[in-house]
Order: sequence, then C-alpha cells, then structure tokens
Amino acid sequence: MKEGSWLLGGGWNNDLWGGELPSASSIDDITPHHPLSRMDGHMGLANSLALKLVGVTSNMQDPVGVTISRNANGEPSGLMIDSAMKVVLSCIPEVSVEERRQALDRASRCLQMGLFISNNDDQGLPFSFQRQHGHDIIQKTGRRLSQWIFLGGVKAFSDGSLGSNSAIFHKPYADEPWNIGLQVTYMESLSNMTVQSDKYGLKVAIHAIGDKANDLILDMYKSVVSTNGNRDQRFRIEHAQHLSHGSAAKFGEQGIVASVQVI
Repeated sequence: MKEGSWLLGGGWNNDLWGGELPSASSIDDITPHHPLSRMDGHMGLANSLALKLVGVTSNMQDPVGVTISRNANGEPSGLMIDSAMKVVLSCIPEVSVEERRQALDRASRCLQMGLFISNNDDQGLPFSFQRQHGHDIIQKTGRRLSQWIFLGGVKAFSDGSLGSNSAIFHKPYADEPWNIGLQVTYMESLSNMTVQSDKYGLKVAIHAIGDKANDLILDMYKSVVSTNGNRDQRFRIEHAQHLSHGSAAKFGEQGIVASVQVI
C-alpha cells in the first residue's frame, strides 16, 4: 500500500473491549504514514494524520451543525460523531474505477477460498450503478423500477445513538452534563422530505432514539397529516427507544407505527 494512501474500515464496537471510546492516539503508532478513518453508523475515528489533512485542529471553530469531539486539552480527539463524520468523509479522495476493479478481484479470490467462486473476464466493473434521489426516480419511472425492484419507502435519521451519546434528550446525559445529543438532520429538511414522500405515496420511517427526538418526529408527522390530509400513511418511528410521559399514547392517537427492536 502506497505511503499516504487512505486506510478505510468500519464496523468497530467499543463495547467489545470494555466500552472505552478510542482516540486518535490509539491508532497513531500503527498508522504513522497513512491517514485512517474507521466508521460505524453513528461514530467514526480518524488518526492524527487524517485530522491534519482535513484541517481539524485545536484552533478551528466547529462548523455549523457539527460538534468536534475534543480531549481535556482542547485538542481534537479523533472521534467524529454523526454529522462530524462528514468533515473527514468529504475530504477522502474518491476511489478510482481501477482501484474498485482491483478490490473486487481481490475479494473474489478471497471468496474462492471459502464461500463461492466469482469470475469476471471483463476489464471493468461487473455492474453499473446510478445515484439518484428517490423523488427523481419516481418522476422518471414511477415506484416500480423493474419487474423485481419496487420503491416502497424512505428512511431518515433524526438523532444519533446511545452508544455515541448523540441521541437527543430533553435533559443532559448523566456523564456529559453539557450534552443533550445531536440533531442529525434538520427538522425543516425532515419535514420537507416527509411531505414530498407522502405525496408520492412512499412510506416514511424516521430513526429516533431519545425522548426529545421522538417528540419532535411525532409533532412533525402530525403537521404533515394536516398538510397532506389524513389517510392510511402508517408513518413509522424506528426504535422509539425512549419516550416522554404521554408520548406512547400519541402513537395510537396518530396511527404512528413504533418499530422497536426488542432485546
């Protein structure tokens, strides 16, 4: 691997090593010449070289809507929570077609050793893709994209997670009295997305963990119904993990589906 090229990974879980959150110093010694970024759904970790390359320093002000995690000395810790991950992700060079092809070839050879054999004699990618927003696709092709693919709904995020202390609550976290969580997507954007998706007949599911996040989405869904009219929308809140007093009744009153994951 060429010196200076980015190392990317994901899927780490700090609970597997006792719960302590890592920092840039945890990985600097083993990645001195490669900017490294590791991500899970709501938290990322960048080494010091990556932070330097993207301009995250002790002197910088937090971008609008972003909170940079810092240590006791005010230095960036390397932890990038929810919206802060975009600061690093936006600076990672795009992977070339040739690099993607080589990665697929290597993956195929690995799979041959234990799972199944995959061959491709072409000199390009064995598939094509196009990135579009759901509304654009519907306007061009309708909800049925092919005989096998049907666009049924959209999902969005209101807040973060408990593990990263980024779920939104009305009261601060006990171990971080300055922190009530992070709004991952602005409410105006969530509202506009929900109104438009509902008009196209798409089912809407929004992730909400904290009690305040659930209250915000319940109120927003009620507003959308008053705008678009009341019918069998079956709006969903994913997780609905922590609810304020009286919020559970609103699910029934408004016909909102609480999509919970029972442990």
